[in-house]
Amino acid sequence: MKNLKLYSMLVAVATLSTLNVGCAPKKGKLVAASFKMTSSSSTSTVAANEKPGFLRMLMQEAQAFMPSALRDSTGLTITLTDSWAVLKEVEFKSEEVNGVEDSEIEVEFVGPYVINLLSNTPLVLDTQMISEKPIRRIKMKFHKTTVLPTGAPAGLNNNSIFLTGTVGANNFTFQMDDSTEIQIFGPSAFSPGQGSELLVEIQLANIFKQINMAGVTNGMVITAAARGPGANLCPSIDASAADLYTCMRKGLAKHSNLGMDNDKDGDLDSVDSKVK
Repeated sequence: MKNLKLYSMLVAVATLSTLNVGCAPKKGKLVAASFKMTSSSSTSTVAANEKPGFLRMLMQEAQAFMPSALRDSTGLTITLTDSWAVLKEVEFKSEEVNGVEDSEIEVEFVGPYVINLLSNTPLVLDTQMISEKPIRRIKMKFHKTTVLPTGAPAGLNNNSIFLTGTVGANNFTFQMDDSTEIQIFGPSAFSPGQGSELLVEIQLANIFKQINMAGVTNGMVITAAARGPGANLCPSIDASAADLYTCMRKGLAKHSNLGMDNDKDGDLDSVDSKVK
């Protein structure tokens, strides 16, 4: 009887071990992939550009290009004069398999990276060895910077996102001073290959297109403390949002995309693999 119980226990352990092996993610081939960012809702220009010297060791600067003429949800013209973001950490993740998250794909690109979203000479932020397995989402942690690279506006200091421009004839500033995290994900996935360029596209034009900026007054500074309250400001982004600060913050996640820039033109178009 004891032998029968022991045999049953051994069979059970062997069965569980087999199931665990079957559910465990298989290791993938490692390939070199780079990461870059752009800000556009149409064609953007991307090129590699490295900043020499000690400053680059402290902080890498990435630059991208987006259309200069934007409009809000009411048709008001928006012109951006500054558009900067600072990333502290970027983490790529694969889809879960039977509820088990594949930690092997959780490759981190660690900055801080300062991104000038109005420049046409973007920098490939980093290149790392990454598993050749499907990627479905990305986590990006924004960073409140205290070190400014050459050319960055003073207003970016102590902020993670800094925008200035005009709405109609009124000047405005938007600044985020926290280390917020956003995730970009969608129904699709893509598998990186050797030499792949992983691209995040922040579509600022689409964000502003879904925000009512008509209440902006001249010299208005939108911050976490002065959020620009209003009603029905961005129902297509978040119907419950009651201020411009929330609209912009939620819009960053909704109108950003992650993909693999197959043709390496700096734009996630129909020939590229992407999650959304």
